[in-house]
Amino acid sequence: MRLLNEENKHLTSRMIKVTLSVKMNQDAHVPDTMTRIRVLPTVAVVGQSDRVERSSAGGTVMDIYVKFLPNPGSLFYNLMTLCKLIKSLPGVRVVRVEAVGNRPVIFKGRPIVV
Repeated sequence: MRLLNEENKHLTSRMIKVTLSVKMNQDAHVPDTMTRIRVLPTVAVVGQSDRVERSSAGGTVMDIYVKFLPNPGSLFYNLMTLCKLIKSLPGVRVVRVEAVGNRPVIFKGRPIVV
């Protein structure tokens, strides 16, 4: 896969910004999780879009945005791949796609939840 067009040195695909809600174990360390997301394949930028919520019963929820370079294929395929990679990280229980760009995401009438 070529990310750069050698003639004019521009990216051949645009970065996609996705907003995610990540539910983690109560004892999950947010900065470590953010660092692990930053080193995942295709990920370029990760940041928090809201404060981290911690509850004694439900665990930790962090709302983040991720900018990534999509692989060839559908948007749904790229979102699922990204969410599965994030869910495989230690302490992460559920990843939910809230928006792509600034548009809410629904696939076949349901939110994308991994």
